[in-house]
Amino acid sequence: MSTEPVPLAEGGAGTTDSVPVVSIVRSLATELPGDQTAVFGARIWIRIAVTALGWNGNVLRATEAVARLVDNGVRHGMPAKVPRKERLVSLEVALTDAGGLVIDVSDLESAFPDFEAARRGEKGRGLWQVSHLGAQVTQLLPRTGTGKTVRAVLAPGPVDL
Repeated sequence: MSTEPVPLAEGGAGTTDSVPVVSIVRSLATELPGDQTAVFGARIWIRIAVTALGWNGNVLRATEAVARLVDNGVRHGMPAKVPRKERLVSLEVALTDAGGLVIDVSDLESAFPDFEAARRGEKGRGLWQVSHLGAQVTQLLPRTGTGKTVRAVLAPGPVDL
């Protein structure tokens, strides 16, 4: 369990100069295969993870956001030069002290030259859809390794029944 302050955006495209800092209360992480089976696995994992974290928010929105981010990571973040058995997508979720859910999906491709266009829906629909689920979407460099991380932050809200 980490209690260190973590900025909601740590640099890279799609971030702003004034970045709120929050404390992470609890977090969970997993690695998924770098193929389409990851999307199904991510849908199941996130439902368990948000329950274990005790997140007070819309689980259906979190599930859709994770599925779209993982799908993007698999489709666009697995360089052909990386052997199939080494292609992995990392998924980490964290609960903030303010009750928000931070979703980080990391892949192996560091380039994302059209991030802003993708977020606006001008290049693909995945990030645009995540934004329209109510998430703040940013891109940053991963804390370890290579590649990139796309982060979506969802606010707490009504719990799904």
